[in-house]
Amino acid sequence: MTNSERAVAVADAMSDIREIDHAGIDRDSVELIRQRLIQLAQQKELFSWSDFPPDDSRDGSTLYLLSQDDDHRFALYLQSVADTTQAPPHDHLTWACIVGLEGKELNRRYEQRAGQGCPKVLDEFVVEHGTGIAFLPDDVHSIHVEGGSLNFHCYGHDLLDLPARNYWSQSDGEWRTMKIQYPIIDARS
Repeated sequence: MTNSERAVAVADAMSDIREIDHAGIDRDSVELIRQRLIQLAQQKELFSWSDFPPDDSRDGSTLYLLSQDDDHRFALYLQSVADTTQAPPHDHLTWACIVGLEGKELNRRYEQRAGQGCPKVLDEFVVEHGTGIAFLPDDVHSIHVEGGSLNFHCYGHDLLDLPARNYWSQSDGEWRTMKIQYPIIDARS
């Protein structure tokens, strides 16, 4: 594996994803994006734990930026989790897809949209190698990882450039907003 092979594979996938997005975003198109990322994940040798180790972060996960357009659109990250991490119910304000490389990430999807009361679980889906999950901008989900994972997280817009997203604060019993502030390691080649 070389960085140039990885860069070509990522660039090809992101080119396809831009074309899908250009046709308009709906459930069918985010499903096509998910499928394209699953194809990319079949090249596991390009995305190893040794190249993307989990860093010491306060939430247990490290995000590596693999691709992003100059206008902050079409951001592909690799999330590396050493052991455990979780994210409360939240939306994305843009489309999103998560696809597995290593380990398992439990995703819970919720019935309501942000601001519509206490979230109620609609269903659960485990993201692992060969699988993924896709979201529209106002879909709400939570993430739960135990035992480590390595996953693609792809968004229609760069996380750091998005306005504050909505999340459920269990301790306060209400929806709140949060601006993404955690560090992202630039791994573009």
